[in-house]
Amino acid sequence: MSDETQKALFRALYKVLRPMVRLLMRHGVSYRLFADIARHAYVDVAREDFSLPGRKQSLSRMAVLTGINRKDIAKLLERPHPLSDGASERPTAAARVITGWLNDVRFHNAQGEPAELIIDDQGNGASFGQLVRDYSTDVPVRALLDELERIQAVSKSGDRVALKARGYIPMEDMQENVRIFGTAAEDLLSTMDHNISKSAPGPFIQRTVSYSHIPVELLDRIRQRSAEEGQTFLLKVNDWLAEYDRESMPEREGAGKARAGIGLYYFQYPDTDDSQEDNS
Repeated sequence: MSDETQKALFRALYKVLRPMVRLLMRHGVSYRLFADIARHAYVDVAREDFSLPGRKQSLSRMAVLTGINRKDIAKLLERPHPLSDGASERPTAAARVITGWLNDVRFHNAQGEPAELIIDDQGNGASFGQLVRDYSTDVPVRALLDELERIQAVSKSGDRVALKARGYIPMEDMQENVRIFGTAAEDLLSTMDHNISKSAPGPFIQRTVSYSHIPVELLDRIRQRSAEEGQTFLLKVNDWLAEYDRESMPEREGAGKARAGIGLYYFQYPDTDDSQEDNS
């Protein structure tokens, strides 16, 4: 790596870390804990992404790749992993139910929109209770309805409920917001790494539009328009991407399973952990 490329990489690293460090400090996470998690990430990448074909990755090779002492790596591998509590990475029950309501044609009206549903008929029809049982078996119907009302994702009238939200946007649930932050950041950075390394297939689309001389008094108008048009775009993406998904379209054939999606960038990687499935 040339000196100029290394300097550019260090500048990029600093820019990536600043918002992350701000978030960590706001929630009382010390540098020592951050460094421990960073060591886990270095060791995982060395072991999983830089192994030699047909050979088990050794502690010595991981030490060479990461710059971490071999004995320290051995101790690290004996400690709990930052992702050991996999349940926290799974989308919440509210997110899964809203996604199912948006994508599952059984719960749509004649116009193809999410239908107003009877809360629960205890039968096999297209009820809210059936939706909850199909997409969140571990949460009672009434408790899930209360949560969706709390976050203003649904409106209830008598024994029927209608979907107001067109995606899951947690407003107060800090744990869920942080989970979405981590997933979205990983997706974007993975796309950028893929493009910089010129990996196949590719490149993936990753685009930003910006101007540097916007009058400050116009920012509210731009922010509102970006929210409206961005939401319209993402709803269109959701409609056609759902057509490719076997969970939404069980009759769809195909081998294997991968996670793919679009922000204003495209990402894809093999899905090795069901807890990573997310429509945020």
